[in-house]
Amino acid sequence: MTGAPTAPTLSVRGLTKTFGDKTVVADVAFELRPGEVLALVGENGAGKSTTKNMLCGLLQPTGGQITIAGQQVAKVTASEHGISAVHQELSLFGSLSVAENICVSDLPGSAARVDWSQAEHIAQEQINFLGIDIDPRALIETLGAGKQQVVEIAKALLHADNVLILDEPTTSLTAVEREKLFAIIDKLKERGLSIIFISHFMEEIYRVCDSFVVLRDGQQVGNGRLEDVTQRALEEMMVGRTIEDAQVALAAPTQTPALEVRGLSSPDFRDISFTVNRGEILGIAGLMGAGRTEIAEAIFGLRQATGDVLIDGEVVPRTVAGMKAQGLCYVTEDRRTNGLFLNRPVRENLSASAIANYVKRRLRGVGFRGEKAKAAGMVEDMNISVPHIENHVSDLSGGNQQKVLLGRWLSMNPDILIFDEPTKGVDIGAKFDIHEAIADLARSAKAILIVSSDLPELLHITHRLLVMRKGRIVGEVQRENYDSVAIISMAASSREGSSHDA
Repeated sequence: MTGAPTAPTLSVRGLTKTFGDKTVVADVAFELRPGEVLALVGENGAGKSTTKNMLCGLLQPTGGQITIAGQQVAKVTASEHGISAVHQELSLFGSLSVAENICVSDLPGSAARVDWSQAEHIAQEQINFLGIDIDPRALIETLGAGKQQVVEIAKALLHADNVLILDEPTTSLTAVEREKLFAIIDKLKERGLSIIFISHFMEEIYRVCDSFVVLRDGQQVGNGRLEDVTQRALEEMMVGRTIEDAQVALAAPTQTPALEVRGLSSPDFRDISFTVNRGEILGIAGLMGAGRTEIAEAIFGLRQATGDVLIDGEVVPRTVAGMKAQGLCYVTEDRRTNGLFLNRPVRENLSASAIANYVKRRLRGVGFRGEKAKAAGMVEDMNISVPHIENHVSDLSGGNQQKVLLGRWLSMNPDILIFDEPTKGVDIGAKFDIHEAIADLARSAKAILIVSSDLPELLHITHRLLVMRKGRIVGEVQRENYDSVAIISMAASSREGSSHDA
């Protein structure tokens, strides 16, 4: 951008959002001008998505001012105010055509008859502008991820007269597809469109963006021109805290392998190999889209993959039943959907994974022996705050729900545990309890694998870290060498390789 400054397309002052008594975004302020790309950056949970949702009208701000094209608006309506967003999860209908998806919110024609020829014409114009060869009559489900992303952008552009928001647009794209997307962004800049670009990948930010806003823990901690700040300085703003001094005291692990992964590959990750020893807590770090959860699911048999998983030196079939039989458990990140029976008692949730241990035959049916006593003991051991074990899990706080999920698996006395986001959505006290429980498991010679988007958590609780980037392991860091800024740089950098001294 050259010449005299133009009037801002978007001006934000004191943007704030609270839910109940919790403030999740506070006092965000920036300006965005025509043809400018602004990077909205921060760690997971920093408040980026909440800010995005306020700007495109999905959430109503609690406080602050939003001015669009010189007009202060009390409530943003995306179509009315010319703001469109391409979210992380694409909102396309796979069984409909490209043209139908692009025009879905404003089909040409009348109420009685849609003008499909005109819809295809509109779609073709958008596609031609974006410079990608796509048949507007093709079904979305027949297109690859890159072309689907372009269709999503084409759909958004129909209403993006002022601002286009791109939220992690490259997570499922190949290197070639990413370059095509960057070329499209360059075209949109030349057209004078203002763009907000949300990404964890530093090289992408410096490739396409002009300015930046950094959020940390819901607060704006930095903003300015990218040309005036180094990548390391930007990463330090994102991290913003020294957490290496607050590590959990861990015992030294054994040198006895419990879990080995050899050459595990799928469409989401490639050639993953590592070992977890007994008494060791191994963490997997990486940014969104790196493939961390997919690896955990593949090990436990929830996702198809090639390669081998060994337990105590023996290759085992990757099925859920087989893994449970071998003493391996997986604590899912989505406790409410995939982990817990919310409308059932705490007692039943705690015993669900080991129900066979409590079943006994009676003359008149089946009864349960020791289930209540075991559940009550687990509530005490896990410090679960619940009036009675017959209370439904839905009555509990998020932290106590997570403790119930963990307690269920511990009732099986597993040898190997995989935790996916073990403290997601829990308060500080519950996080401390869960971390101590994990540390105790390691002290009792359990092998533990933790997947987390919370880097401070990983630095706090692990012996060793594997760093992933876009489906590959790009580094390994020992606890004594933990450096949060270096790890973020490794996860976000285009430089790949292995480092034991990061």
